[in-house]
Amino acid sequence: MSGLSEIGICIAEDETGNALPLLHEIAFLLERLARDGASATIDLGSLPMRPGDRAILEGTLGQGEVSAEIQALGATRIRETAIHGVWWVTHCNSGDEVVAEFIEVTHFPAILAAPEEDVREGLSRLREALVDTQSSHANELP
Repeated sequence: MSGLSEIGICIAEDETGNALPLLHEIAFLLERLARDGASATIDLGSLPMRPGDRAILEGTLGQGEVSAEIQALGATRIRETAIHGVWWVTHCNSGDEVVAEFIEVTHFPAILAAPEEDVREGLSRLREALVDTQSSHANELP
């Protein structure tokens, strides 16, 4: 008599399913970016992904030349892939656990753009620094 405990189970962690369709979607979005300038974002967390899918994505997209990290309520890591115009964006919480992950097909991720109010604040700070610098150098003149 055989039981369920005698049935061999093999879990193949390198199985894939969505990597190839996702890469085709990225190619379509990249073509649209080149043609029309239209950006798009793919939420990797919303897709059923197997470990093999992630390995294929990372291997195919590769590592590019640009990366950035933003510290605000946890780290956001942005890296260009080896495919120009395709960015991998990872948002983490304060415990450095991944809370969201995206592929962005764009010239550069919007999160890197300085908001207008920050630009105005930067201008104000620079003007203050210039006044302070000019004052301190004026005192040094004979």
